[in-house]
Amino acid sequence: MKIMSDISCTILSPRTRILTFDDNISVLLIIGSRFTFLCDTHLGPESMKKVLNELGTISHPEQMVIFNSHSDWDHVWGNCEFSHNLIIGHSTCRDRLKERGEYDLISHSSMTRGIVTITLPNMTFDSRLTFEEDDVEFIYAPGHTIDSSVCFDRKDSILYVGDLVEDPIPYLDYERTDLYLNTLEMLLTFPADIMVSAHSGIIVRDLIRANIAYIQAVQEGKSIDNSRFGAYDNVHQLNLNTRIMFRYEKEVRDILKEKFDFLSFWSLVPNLEKILSDELEINLKQYLMEIEKVRRHQ
Repeated sequence: MKIMSDISCTILSPRTRILTFDDNISVLLIIGSRFTFLCDTHLGPESMKKVLNELGTISHPEQMVIFNSHSDWDHVWGNCEFSHNLIIGHSTCRDRLKERGEYDLISHSSMTRGIVTITLPNMTFDSRLTFEEDDVEFIYAPGHTIDSSVCFDRKDSILYVGDLVEDPIPYLDYERTDLYLNTLEMLLTFPADIMVSAHSGIIVRDLIRANIAYIQAVQEGKSIDNSRFGAYDNVHQLNLNTRIMFRYEKEVRDILKEKFDFLSFWSLVPNLEKILSDELEINLKQYLMEIEKVRRHQ
């Protein structure tokens, strides 16, 4: 558990501000006329107490609405601080968090800030959800994950994209890279004056284009020099291996059906960012043969 230092605040408009934690992960705060909107909840209740302290310094509606841009652990662990509030996410956000919440909490337990209880969205949507009185809109935008969504402050033309865009490269946590590319192309023409990434702050469209080029290269199986990604060099290897894991997960699910266990499968390889892809393929082929053998003898 980590108790964080103060957060920094970047005011984007009279009602919208970025709150950035000491690990450079940001959330977005929108002070509406009826509701106060918080986009993502960082790493736990201690993080959210800092947000509430910040809110205490400004005039705002007492009723808060929480938005999960997706269900990755570093965006939802603070949900438990708002268990009595409206927590909004795409329908697949609730499903994904329900399936992988325990796995993420075990895998990244040292990163929690406060005592974390996995808390699911209690309101879901399919394509979009609009709070007309507040000029705030949530839009489904799959890509980084199956459940990725964005929040649009229509009044001040500010778009929060979560992890869909990242500098220098995004994480590929959904096998449908074709849908990811569609989403990024949509963002290129989206009518927003300011775009905010959870991990990269205020972003420009050239970064979106660079993310598109990277995903296309991965999709086409091109050789990529990951040394140019600096601290993100291991992210590229993780992306390649995650795509392999998705491919085998589908096969394992087909074999095991209702006996498939998410935690067991994704725990097969503890350091996906370090293992070579060829070695991972060998290990997963062996695992597939073993469960096929067990099935034939049942």
